[in-house]
Amino acid sequence: MGDLTREASFGLAYNGAIFAREKLGYLLAFDHIVDTGPGSGLVFRPLEPPLHTDLYFTWKRGRPLTPIAERFCRQVREAFGG
Repeated sequence: MGDLTREASFGLAYNGAIFAREKLGYLLAFDHIVDTGPGSGLVFRPLEPPLHTDLYFTWKRGRPLTPIAERFCRQVREAFGG
């Protein structure tokens, strides 16, 4: 692959995946963030050695959440015991 330089960053991996699919570059993202299944035009290759990161789910205390955000928070709490 040679030397790589970062030319762009994306707030949404989906947007970066569009660029990668069009062969405009490579996307560095977590596994299962974008579709890499058959027919997607993309493939996931893990880094070697593997990299790991801690992720935190945060929001502003006391701020009212939309119904969909409430539902999402509830599902995260149920899934991860928070």
